[in-house]
Amino acid sequence: MRRIQRALPLAALCLVGALLTGCGLLQPASPTTTVTDASGHETTLSWADFPGEQHHEPADVLAAPRSEQVERFGDELLDELQRSVDDVAPGLAWETGAEGGVSEHGGNGYGGPSLHRTYNSPDVSTAEVPDDWDALTAALDAELAQHGFEAIIWDFEREPFAHQTAAEHDAEVVEVHGSLDPAEMWRWLGSASDGAMWVSVILVDVDRGVGAPPDVDRQSPQLLALMVGATVIDAADEAAYRDGTAPFEGLERPEATHSD
Repeated sequence: MRRIQRALPLAALCLVGALLTGCGLLQPASPTTTVTDASGHETTLSWADFPGEQHHEPADVLAAPRSEQVERFGDELLDELQRSVDDVAPGLAWETGAEGGVSEHGGNGYGGPSLHRTYNSPDVSTAEVPDDWDALTAALDAELAQHGFEAIIWDFEREPFAHQTAAEHDAEVVEVHGSLDPAEMWRWLGSASDGAMWVSVILVDVDRGVGAPPDVDRQSPQLLALMVGATVIDAADEAAYRDGTAPFEGLERPEATHSD
């Protein structure tokens, strides 16, 4: 009997080849940058060797607490922020959410490892929200400023993304917050930053202003939640991080080419 042989499609052959070579065909080459020193000598740097990431300034990461101290810093900052809220709205019942912590990063986005770690605190929240959100924001901003943070930037304040028209931006604001007028919004989402550290703030009152859409869960009609996050490094990695990022200082970082 004659055996009929069928040729595998080219795509299948390519996939088999990629699997046999460790998926090498599926990953792009790491980007490189060539620099010239004062004597005219050229050096090509591979971004796979950059121990940071595209959107984090090494100086900011170095200025943040080390991973071993950041949890204590976050807990203390949350305590201070709670007290600032209690000053304008005394008697709130606060709860602490799931335990936070420090987690490792998978890669630097360029095909190499990153020394960065991500810290997320537990969130602290209360199911009672003061009526005066502006006074509440002012109290939080004042406390954050004492710790070196910039003022809270609310999502509805941001400029349209490059791919958005003004009308699309406004439609998104209305969809998320209920109105273009902050006084009529039922939800505010914002964050304040200090280099590699940030504080997230959530304010919700389903009956405020225009009110929440009908499909929103009303079992918890009000919420004020605070959380601290940071991009940090381990104390033992500080020297390697300084030495590893130094050759790339002042260079424009390319877009990430690899997924973590």
